[in-house]
Amino acid sequence: MSHTIIVGIDGSDNAHCALQWAIAHAKRTDSQIRIVAAYTVPGVNMGPADIVYPADFDVAVKKTVEGIAEAAAATVTEAGVPVSTTITPGDASGVMVEHSKNADLAVVGARGRGGFAGRLLGSVALAMPAHSHCPTVVIPSTWPSREMPQTPLPIELPVRSNSPRTPEASGQRRLDFSGEVVAAVSPFETDTPVLRAAAAQAAIYGAPLHLVGVTATHVLSPEWMPTQEHLVRMYDEAEKSVEAAIEALRGDFPVLDVRFSLFDAPATEVLVSATYTADLMVIGSRGRGGFASTILGSTSQGVLSHAVCPVRVVRVTRRQPGRRR
Repeated sequence: MSHTIIVGIDGSDNAHCALQWAIAHAKRTDSQIRIVAAYTVPGVNMGPADIVYPADFDVAVKKTVEGIAEAAAATVTEAGVPVSTTITPGDASGVMVEHSKNADLAVVGARGRGGFAGRLLGSVALAMPAHSHCPTVVIPSTWPSREMPQTPLPIELPVRSNSPRTPEASGQRRLDFSGEVVAAVSPFETDTPVLRAAAAQAAIYGAPLHLVGVTATHVLSPEWMPTQEHLVRMYDEAEKSVEAAIEALRGDFPVLDVRFSLFDAPATEVLVSATYTADLMVIGSRGRGGFASTILGSTSQGVLSHAVCPVRVVRVTRRQPGRRR
């Protein structure tokens, strides 16, 4: 049975970029695309002067959305991918979440037509990774041009890495993830949903998988600063765990080229910096920290807000650690 990819469409340039990414992915995975468009009729606070919309105003709004959806469907058909459309009244976030119940992947743009200019993430891009019933890919508003920020994040070099693209070897000042699928993993866990999902994506794209872990000793209490001996011991332990994780993948992905890099720096900065060159970033919807009611972790939000490559979010519904060594 063909897999189904749902794509949120609102007529924006970013939604068009999301559609193009979904088409390319559908071709690789033999999937069908379902275009989802939602519309609402603006509400009015009734005051001394009543404002009345024409009786056919809602019909006009629906027809406009139908035109957007039909144009998107024509683009998919021209690409040779099976397509269907659904146009539903209601909030776009809620409509997309509802349709994710019977989809294998959701693709949305980071920014749509609505929202304030200063908002980095649109409401749909924020809601879907947190509430979707299937994995979500968020396409940056500048993709595929991969427009870099005016002030790139600080350069961070890994404390451990087996990548053949060391800064010295590549002639670059930072690690190069070009052509790779990058997975944000815990350096002390050997099997996680993110790890498996990222390996599957790398296999689909025929690309190397690069595991990126952060030890984060920089957030330790200033009352106790680790000695160099403690740091080396922790880095060694993290490296052993990541190597065990790679070995655990061999059974299902025997020919997959898996690399790793471990950093001791703020996680969001490391991962956002990796999106400057990576083809795809895979992250979890939750991290180690945060309150139980917080569905989308702060690191995930930070990456989604500032990433310049597509980000696939694997839903983690509860704080359940992966298998340790």
